[in-house]
Amino acid sequence: MTRRLDSTERLVWNRVARTVAPRRRPHGKGAAKPSPSASREDFAAMMRLPPLKIKCAPTPTGPVPHAADKGVRKGRVEIDARIDLHGMTQVQAKKSLSTALFRSAKRGDRCLLVITGKGPQLDGVLRTNLPGWLAGADLRPRITTFAQAHAKHGGTGAWYVFLRT
Repeated sequence: MTRRLDSTERLVWNRVARTVAPRRRPHGKGAAKPSPSASREDFAAMMRLPPLKIKCAPTPTGPVPHAADKGVRKGRVEIDARIDLHGMTQVQAKKSLSTALFRSAKRGDRCLLVITGKGPQLDGVLRTNLPGWLAGADLRPRITTFAQAHAKHGGTGAWYVFLRT
């Protein structure tokens, strides 16, 4: 899946593309001639561009409790329940997450594993939106904190959600 570059990104791309030479063939007809290398002025001009605006997912609302921190880093988290949001729309995923979270809290579970998937370039919609959903006013009172899952539980495509007891 591709996207269109905005005007600032296109400007940066064109400036960088001018500094790159095509691969040279070892010999024979059609060998590319080396292009002049970029000058200091070209690089200085690139550095004067305004900073790009990048959307970032909200950061977790609090640190992982000290006792659980080491377990999270080593993947030694006891998972009481899990929910897989693959293939759902944002509306369906948020509703399923809310239902699973309330059900787990009611049962007295401590940790819910939420599997969102990674997306094509670590930019999956569910993966990006999950921290914001968890920080929302309706779910936040039930949550102690949340952290990205260890590689054996899904890594960047999954989250541990620690529930209040």
